[in-house]
Amino acid sequence: MDFVRGQKAKLQDLTPSRQIEVAVNVAPAAGQTIDLSCFGLDANGKLSDDRYFVFYNQKSSPCGGLAAAGPQGGSQEVFRIDLARLPATIKRMVFIATLDGTGTMATLGVSHLKICAGGQTCASYTFSGSDFKEEKAVMIAEIYHKDVWRFAANGQGFNGGLSALVAHFGGQEIGPDATPKPVQPPPLPPAPAPRPSAPPTPAPPPPKVNLGKVSLDKRGSSVPVDLKKSGGVQPIHINLNWDQPQAKRGFLSSLVSSSESVDLDLGCMFRLSTGEKGVIQPLGGNFGARNASPFIHLDKDDRSGAASDGENMYVFRPDLIDLVVVFAMIYAGAANFSTVNGRLTIRDDSGSEVLIPLNSPDPGKPFCAVATIKREGGAIRITKEERYYTGHPDCDRDFGFGFRWVAGGKD
Repeated sequence: MDFVRGQKAKLQDLTPSRQIEVAVNVAPAAGQTIDLSCFGLDANGKLSDDRYFVFYNQKSSPCGGLAAAGPQGGSQEVFRIDLARLPATIKRMVFIATLDGTGTMATLGVSHLKICAGGQTCASYTFSGSDFKEEKAVMIAEIYHKDVWRFAANGQGFNGGLSALVAHFGGQEIGPDATPKPVQPPPLPPAPAPRPSAPPTPAPPPPKVNLGKVSLDKRGSSVPVDLKKSGGVQPIHINLNWDQPQAKRGFLSSLVSSSESVDLDLGCMFRLSTGEKGVIQPLGGNFGARNASPFIHLDKDDRSGAASDGENMYVFRPDLIDLVVVFAMIYAGAANFSTVNGRLTIRDDSGSEVLIPLNSPDPGKPFCAVATIKREGGAIRITKEERYYTGHPDCDRDFGFGFRWVAGGKD
């Protein structure tokens, strides 16, 4: 069944199944990036439980009745819904597309949302930029409960982006650049009386949606992080972690398989605002310094993969940096990054956290420039690079440090 903007229908007329998929494919203009999400709302149309906001940093509701399964079958995102598992408090699920960056929805190409069950398409809704003007977001469609579950093709534009939508639905964003307003204490009770009435119960604060824990999944995506907290400079912590391949079982496999653990090295090429530059890495034993220039320190070389916290590097004076290129390299135990599930996490002391997964490995190259950290006034900007090279010199040429490289090893 093909829907037009504003059309509604009972879900049971489309499919008897209570397990459905909502497949969304949005066609942005060149250079634009679209984020897709779903808000699970209560009977008042509010996000009373932020765990039912499914987006790039929260892929599933706690009950498992609402989940984002990722790209499938030519669709950019597939949301899986099990109506039987949803709590009675969830009465409405709104499917949202938001622009990440500049531009408006007026430039969208032909886009689709489909309702599927049992591998068959039950309903489809087509929309494009001609339906919109200066909006930054679109409420594409919704599944809502009004005596029975129903489907509506909304096609409604929204002027704000994702943060504005969170606020529109009654949530509160907490991120690197957003500080939640303190909740006012309840009023004092009235003076004692023979039968004093209980003080009124203050309204609960809106749920806090933590957009401050950001996952940079796409190359070129970035996030700013404020350097100054509580009157001082905020140091940052860079962690590299990975998985060891599962050992093969059985007597014969123990005779032919290698027991060598994967050894990944964390390091960086840096340039300070003074012009000083250098390399921090286990290779050659260049672990940096905590209390002297460059104020960048690598804590250890985890050769066995036995350390649960991987390898850690600290930038104690990010206010002094001009550019840091954080890299990971395979020293032993694997041919490339496709088998190790590498991921980089950058944190500060205030709880901001940036996750950078290595999700597009090059099978022929064992060296990866994972991220750049650049100074921008009173903040730094962290950008996902995930560029793969055969070694240090190729990476150096791309970022323009101009080092002279010689072969090295570990003691």
